[in-house]
Amino acid sequence: MRRVWKRQLAVVSLCTSLATAGGLAAKVPRPPSYVDLATPFETTVTETVGQTEAMRIATIRARMNALLPGLYPDGAGTDQRIASAVRQFPADSPGYDRVIAAFPMALNGVIVRFRKVFPDFAAPLPIYLYHSLGQRDGGSDYLQPGKRHVMLFGADMIARYHSDDSFEPFLVHEIFHLEHARHFADCDQLWCTVWQEGLAVDATATMIPHATDHQLLLDIPAPVRAPTEARWTDALCFVAAHFDDTDSATTASALQMGGNPPDGLPDRFGYYVGFRLTQATGLKVTRLSRLGNMDARTVARDGLLKLMHDAHAGCAVPPTASPTRSLRARVGRHADEKEGS
Repeated sequence: MRRVWKRQLAVVSLCTSLATAGGLAAKVPRPPSYVDLATPFETTVTETVGQTEAMRIATIRARMNALLPGLYPDGAGTDQRIASAVRQFPADSPGYDRVIAAFPMALNGVIVRFRKVFPDFAAPLPIYLYHSLGQRDGGSDYLQPGKRHVMLFGADMIARYHSDDSFEPFLVHEIFHLEHARHFADCDQLWCTVWQEGLAVDATATMIPHATDHQLLLDIPAPVRAPTEARWTDALCFVAAHFDDTDSATTASALQMGGNPPDGLPDRFGYYVGFRLTQATGLKVTRLSRLGNMDARTVARDGLLKLMHDAHAGCAVPPTASPTRSLRARVGRHADEKEGS
């Protein structure tokens, strides 16, 4: 417990020093508020050392769900992930602690950068930093009970994937999703998620010129660009054929790790297709991000048709119009989501 408090005091001291140095305090906007649930998880793990695994799982569940109801869903699968996280925590804690310490300043820095492009940005969802039990680095979710819509950042997966120069670009990607959500509603069709993720990659490329594929999140779990380009026609035809599909397995196939993509295409190839699709529109991301669902579908379809034409791809053309159905949380599809959220 003492170690955690010392770390928090150090972070407060560092933030104060950086904000006041050179009289910059008045120029730095207040960071968006977020709730740190990652530290209580660590505290509970430390306090329950020596208890049985079942007792530790129950205590962690009780404390975390008291702080944010529905954070860890009921079920044996979640219990197994909690147990695994507890066993692994001694080895993971150094990286995990670094994320907790760095997150406030990193988030504030990204917001400063972000508001240069989106001056009126304000987070439409509450933001939480937590232990995701290996499920996500970032993304939104609808928590039970009540289907409360929240933005969740997983300190454990950020430590795994973004403990380098991809940390800030990753935050830009996820903060863009919050900006986009002000104008575009989550929907179940494949094109919706391809559009959302492609725009987030495009926004990162816009705000961080010369960003590498690693910074654009196009190398998780392995490089996406080259193997997708090698099967470019197949990638385009898959998206075209399933443009309006609402089957979650189809979305997983194109956008999730371990999602069983078509033969020869890499995991998460839909991110790269979406990125190329948004670029094919010829419009800036600031304009594309403000399109509602109906207009966005038209623009996304036109972009896909242009890519198909340029590639001489003889794919089935998506219908001109189709209703958007249902709402689905935009979960962090960068992380390992074999079971989904």
